[in-house]
Amino acid sequence: MFSQALAEVQFRVPYSSAASYHEYYGAGAPPWRLGRGCGWQTFEVARLVAEHSGLRPTHLYAGGHSPATYFAEGEITVLDPYLPHLEPLWLRRADAVSGVVRGGTDAYPIRVRADGTPAPARLSATWWVADGVLLLEYSRFSPRRSAMVTHRAFTFHLGTELPAFPVPSGFARRLLLEPMQNNLSVRALHRRERRMGELVLPFGGRPRDRLVDPAFLITKDNQGRVSRSGTPDFYRVLDLIADAVHGTPAEVTDFVMDAAAIYHRVVPLDQKWPEYSAEDE
Repeated sequence: MFSQALAEVQFRVPYSSAASYHEYYGAGAPPWRLGRGCGWQTFEVARLVAEHSGLRPTHLYAGGHSPATYFAEGEITVLDPYLPHLEPLWLRRADAVSGVVRGGTDAYPIRVRADGTPAPARLSATWWVADGVLLLEYSRFSPRRSAMVTHRAFTFHLGTELPAFPVPSGFARRLLLEPMQNNLSVRALHRRERRMGELVLPFGGRPRDRLVDPAFLITKDNQGRVSRSGTPDFYRVLDLIADAVHGTPAEVTDFVMDAAAIYHRVVPLDQKWPEYSAEDE
């Protein structure tokens, strides 16, 4: 049941940082197939689990992120579609060594090493039982470095939870104005091909009055290769994304660019962003 809900959301609801700007500052929530922010992916996976089992999660919260966490007697199960793991992450207190429980599961994207062998991403967890602290680390294989590289990490204190979910609209609107947002994107996982593609509009590297400029769009393929707008590889990845969301390349591009126009309208002109890395992984 956990596995089915996780897979359903990962293939049906892409990660999209653009979606929330449409929902909270634009014309309203977009179709699910065009994606949702990380929190809304979590809320949807929790809804599916509750619908089929009646189980309700604890929504831990840290750094603007919240997984669906299920506590049983001496056990924790984590579902986090944003950190796209293949199977639920399961931790047992009985497996603790010196008070620490470690676990992990493979994740997307599943890349290919130079020798042709598969190199899946990895979601790892460390649970300090006495301290009530849970660390989630999501790593991807970097073909450029021939090594696993940490891509995201979140530390949760088990007593820190979202007070309500889905979150109130005022909270979501404030969060969307934070400077940690340095790009808009749609990241889709193709159900049949099991490949990931991402369309990204980074914010930096140009004057603010050129923020809404499709010439600065890039794509990232399943291997983490970056392609610039207008190149054959760019359109190849865009076609994969469009097929994954049952849309067209123009629809996906317009979705991101329209969100950029909304962002430009609502965010202060002097906003500063963290640097976005546009190099191959």
